[in-house]
Amino acid sequence: MLKPILLSLSLGVLGLALFAPCYAAAPAKIEAVAPIADITAEAEAKVKSLEGLLETDKSYLEAKGSTIPAEAGVLAVLAQAVVESKEAAAWKASAADVRDGAIAVATSKSYDDAKKGFAAVKAAIGGTAAGAKADHEWNKLCKLGGVMKEINKRNTKLKRVARLKELKDQEAEDSSRDSSVTALLALAAHDDTHEVKSGKKEDIDLWKKFAKDYQEQMTATSAAFKKKDLTAASDTLKKANAACAACHDKFRAQE
Repeated sequence: MLKPILLSLSLGVLGLALFAPCYAAAPAKIEAVAPIADITAEAEAKVKSLEGLLETDKSYLEAKGSTIPAEAGVLAVLAQAVVESKEAAAWKASAADVRDGAIAVATSKSYDDAKKGFAAVKAAIGGTAAGAKADHEWNKLCKLGGVMKEINKRNTKLKRVARLKELKDQEAEDSSRDSSVTALLALAAHDDTHEVKSGKKEDIDLWKKFAKDYQEQMTATSAAFKKKDLTAASDTLKKANAACAACHDKFRAQE
């Protein structure tokens, strides 16, 4: 009698496992990629940026083509990083709601829609959770164009700072955070393989390798800037850019 009962229980557990949702986590542990203090500070900076862009209908119309989707998309990536990080954050419990609000802003078709999405972001970053699910695919947080735009913008700043002879405290802090953001964006790029036109597994694997290499070097760059070690920061930044260039050479040639 016991064996049939155990068999039934086992099958029940297996059935639940088959139907349980699979958590679409990032391709790396967030706490190993970027410190939570950098992530939350940069997310809150994006909220301020969006607040200015959404101040009026005119400012929205001027920025809705690329700036707002890119800014909101990066915020969605940062919010998902807060969701998945094992480190504590003041608005961690509502981070998934920040993410969903940011995506709503990024994909808005009107000023009213954007403002509604942004109101949700403000409420969530203030700690009000609305029940958004933690699970989200990383390749659907932000358009790849927005990811690349943000990486290029921050990379230009980092190259300039890396050429300095010494760093002031604020320069070190800002550069460390810029590096952390680009490392996190590499996780989104890692999972967004739609630019691999051949569709071949070996090409997809290579795309992911380039993104992973870039992420690891930018994580190291962040740590080096935090220590004001310009020699190490310059070295890892060059390696990161080499991975980026190799990816462009390979996949732009396929276009």
